[in-house]
Amino acid sequence: MIKLLYEGILIRENGIIKKASSSSTLIITDNNNIIVDTSTKDMENIIIKGLSELNLSPNDIDVVINTHLHYDHIENNPIFKNATFYASPKEFGFNDNFEDFKKFKDKEIEIIETPGHTYGSISVIYKDYVVVGDASPLKNNILKMIPPKLNVDEKLALESLKKIRKLRKNVITGHEGIVYKEKLL
Repeated sequence: MIKLLYEGILIRENGIIKKASSSSTLIITDNNNIIVDTSTKDMENIIIKGLSELNLSPNDIDVVINTHLHYDHIENNPIFKNATFYASPKEFGFNDNFEDFKKFKDKEIEIIETPGHTYGSISVIYKDYVVVGDASPLKNNILKMIPPKLNVDEKLALESLKKIRKLRKNVITGHEGIVYKEKLL
């Protein structure tokens, strides 16, 4: 099961980001309760409410996968006290709080590298969905193949968008909800 707990927002004024909160996605597999990206602190109650609607609490989450470690994707990590946290080592360096995403094992989940926004950006594939973080923060990034405005490498960002499109799955963007695969054909 997959449920988008929060769609995320990204508000710019005159090209300057005024507010950013990432999407937060729950994935329930046979073996794990997973949150992909935990958003910003002000979204904590929305995430908790979304979990409670499924008779879950933050304590029921075993795994948190962060697509990258920008603040707007990780601020609620501390509420998941029973979780193991995974990200790319290109993101966390010497941070003891994270495990290398390559160590995560669940036969229903695949994690791929989708660099460009950051060098360590990753995306999470589950059934007919791919949660991409800021590899595609907005719908038009994936729909129109426009690299994110903020990236460390525009060429890598475009290659990651192509890789995501080739999956032919529903795309959960970093800040703007879902792009259904039919729109990507």
